[in-house]
Amino acid sequence: MRLNKSFIFAALLVCVVLTVAIAGCIGTTTPEEQTPVEIDVYAAASLTGVMTELGNKFMAENKNIKVNFNFAGSQTLKTQILEGADADLYISANNAQFTPVVDAGLIGEKKILLKNKLAIAVPKANNKNITDLAGMAEKDVVLVIGNKDVPFGQYTRDIINKYQNDSHDGYVDAFMANVKSEVDAVDKVKPLLVLDEADASLVYKSDISKADKDDITLIELPDKYNVIADYPYGIINTTKNPDAVKAFESYMTGPVGTALLKDYGFDPVAA
Repeated sequence: MRLNKSFIFAALLVCVVLTVAIAGCIGTTTPEEQTPVEIDVYAAASLTGVMTELGNKFMAENKNIKVNFNFAGSQTLKTQILEGADADLYISANNAQFTPVVDAGLIGEKKILLKNKLAIAVPKANNKNITDLAGMAEKDVVLVIGNKDVPFGQYTRDIINKYQNDSHDGYVDAFMANVKSEVDAVDKVKPLLVLDEADASLVYKSDISKADKDDITLIELPDKYNVIADYPYGIINTTKNPDAVKAFESYMTGPVGTALLKDYGFDPVAA
């Protein structure tokens, strides 16, 4: 009888050891051993700097996931997605270019990533001595602005209308008379300022990086004239790699992403 009990105990012990060993084998799959996947993130051009750095950090920590970015004006991204582009995540610079994608049934849940403000950008030399909105409407000033179809162009028009309505009659006409170029993405403004082909523009504060400030100066706008821009985002319903996209989303809204967004001048909502 004593021999039988010992035998049974030994057998049970062997079973436990084997079970643990099998479970351990199943759970030791490393990220490098997982099936590589790629995700396509469509992001507003004003996010180019921060998202490029964020993506590189994410991929360094997630070897099996490659993040491909498509940076452009939000109106361009919206059109591409509505026409069937193979996007997994869409980050817009405003709601106007985001809502049609939701209405088309391509995004189930809308979230807000961050908030942003506009400022006056002038070349370092600032030869026209522009220090405020009034200076942008002075004679012989050359302006470059966003066209009316892109968020920062829409916000530019909102700002100058607010300024005119604050007892500055005729301001909008004087401002627009100085506009020599209208562009479809904010990253096309900086070369014109650096090459002295324009004297000023209204851009997102986050568009001027630390490196850019060697050539371009930002002038803050009073909040009563400014526009606080929401950056909505959402996962495309047809994504083939939902786990990978959610992993990137968590990284983007987590401690690393939040710190990077702040470093680039944004106000992350998750902060």
